[in-house]
Amino acid sequence: MELKYIGADLEDVRRRLAEAGARLEEPRSLETNATFDDVDESLRTSEKLLRLRDGKELTVKIPVDDVKFKSRREITAHVADGNIEEILEALGYRPNWRYEKYREGWDFDGMWVTLDEMPFVGPVVEIEGDRDRIAATAEELGLSDLRTSTGNYRSLYDDHRAKHGLPPGDMTFEAQAQAHKA
Repeated sequence: MELKYIGADLEDVRRRLAEAGARLEEPRSLETNATFDDVDESLRTSEKLLRLRDGKELTVKIPVDDVKFKSRREITAHVADGNIEEILEALGYRPNWRYEKYREGWDFDGMWVTLDEMPFVGPVVEIEGDRDRIAATAEELGLSDLRTSTGNYRSLYDDHRAKHGLPPGDMTFEAQAQAHKA
């Protein structure tokens, strides 16, 4: 189970994690992602996701019904050879959206906490783990008063675009810089 907290002060969350004894497992790094679908967008309409992360991690996400928390079954394969995008395209899947984020990951007493810096959307803290501990973890990290979302990053971006009248496009730092120039 996971829940996103939108608009967090990442420095404050980072400080709270360190003070509580959480372990930084994945230092901050730029993550690039591409989602794939067929021409009919059959994956998106069935709420499935096919994602290639950093060109080497292929994940399929399949929804599981849960009203309060985002819950998806994830099947991930690590790809040693870099031609997975060609294989997906040969099977009829094309990249339909690209997005980037700076991400760091923390183990907080068995809960997985990621601190994401997203173009357009801004800071997002994602808490993943035992559904009965998500709210308490958020409280300890000072996140309880923030807006939450069970949506994926695409839906967060689409909401931002609609609110600000931006045209469709990728959620990359370059696209954000271009939008600010316009």
